[in-house]
Amino acid sequence: MSDREALAATLDGWRSRWPEWQIAETFIAETARDVAVAWFMLLGELAEAAWGGSDPTPGLAKLGWWQEELRGWSKGLRRHPLGLALQKQPVEWSAFADSLGVLRDRDQAHADESAAATALQPFLAAIAAVERQLFGDAARDSDPLQLLRTLKVSIGSPLAAGRLQRGGPRPRRLFDALAMARANAVRKGDAIVLSRWRTLVLAWRAARGR
Repeated sequence: MSDREALAATLDGWRSRWPEWQIAETFIAETARDVAVAWFMLLGELAEAAWGGSDPTPGLAKLGWWQEELRGWSKGLRRHPLGLALQKQPVEWSAFADSLGVLRDRDQAHADESAAATALQPFLAAIAAVERQLFGDAARDSDPLQLLRTLKVSIGSPLAAGRLQRGGPRPRRLFDALAMARANAVRKGDAIVLSRWRTLVLAWRAARGR
């Protein structure tokens, strides 16, 4: 399998878990679509390593591996297929790798959201910085608490009711809208995958910053 085929298979795996994205991504420039999926998939990998499972040992090892991988990206090296989409982007990958250190405190997975957002501020701020570098500046910055909530939704963590804080570049606003709609659907006992019409309305509003 070629590098390009490996990347396509990896991204297809994420898209199969988020079928709504096929509609939402029509509001993103075609040249940025694989980059957006690769980025959200990377964040999901990091969130799963930090907060997934009952045994912290594999997750800590995985976080260490990703720190090494991201520092390699800053030097033009890559091992993971996601690097084919992300490594050459104008991003300070070494700085992002440094921010992962705060994820090693697994207690944040069960902490009050506001307290967790404060403790994880270096990581959440680094996410916002990378997204500005990947997708451009936005009228409103990403909300740290919203970033944390979306990360938890992406790995299937249940959330209490909460208002959606719209901010960040367009791909971020789109993904946040879908993730929080999924969280609300789960809480109400509805189908986790949103209908095509519901997805279209949410994506249109998110694209416009509403």
